[in-house]
Amino acid sequence: MSTRERNYVDLAVFRYRSGYREINALLAVPNAPTPMPAIILAHDIFGLDDHIEDLAIRFAREGYAVLAPDFYTTKGGPGTVNLASLDGQRNLRRSTPDTLAIGDVNNGFNYLKQDGYVDTSRVAVVGFGYGGTVALLAASQNREFAAAVNFFGDIVYPKTMLDRTKPNSPVDMVQYLNCPLLNIYGAPDDAISRQDLSLLERQLRNTNKTFDLKVFPGAPNGFFNDTRPEYYQAQAAREAMTLTLNWLDRVLGK
Repeated sequence: MSTRERNYVDLAVFRYRSGYREINALLAVPNAPTPMPAIILAHDIFGLDDHIEDLAIRFAREGYAVLAPDFYTTKGGPGTVNLASLDGQRNLRRSTPDTLAIGDVNNGFNYLKQDGYVDTSRVAVVGFGYGGTVALLAASQNREFAAAVNFFGDIVYPKTMLDRTKPNSPVDMVQYLNCPLLNIYGAPDDAISRQDLSLLERQLRNTNKTFDLKVFPGAPNGFFNDTRPEYYQAQAAREAMTLTLNWLDRVLGK
């Protein structure tokens, strides 16, 4: 395990056991009173990149222990896949079974239970892009999460994606949610349509879930990632971060 301090946050790169294998992960822990609330941070198709590391530190500075698992550990990661290619990133994401990523999140939750510095009644799963999908699905299958935040996650899988690796569209799983869900999206586009957003809201209402849905109509999906200047929208990102932190503080009773 390697550790370095970033402004009163200890950041570690380590491995933990997830099912039959060990996976890579980041762990950011603030110098704060224990037991503290925690976030399991689900990465986008780009893996555990600088953006996810920065987010882990930013959330930790707000008083959360943050665990970010690497869903690509056994897929070879950057060493064997051209992650500079958007097609390579998308193919890696499509070939990673949802059950594998959900298992990594759930086993990350189990890891956080071990040392006693985390209040396991106040753990949220937060994800961006692909990670937003994983966050929604994980919260639908793990009743221990106290909150979930979905940035830009898939709502309806195309029929061509529905297979053993992606057996259920996320919108079909929200009926099983047991915790409040915050959804944040940019303007509707080819991947996430206005109809998809309406379907998600309708499904959440029809199943009596506690949720919020915020759409930033002047920003593209992906606007939160400041390492992608073609998508990044600073004002929308600031507003979304403030909304997320205030919502987490309220829901988790921080």
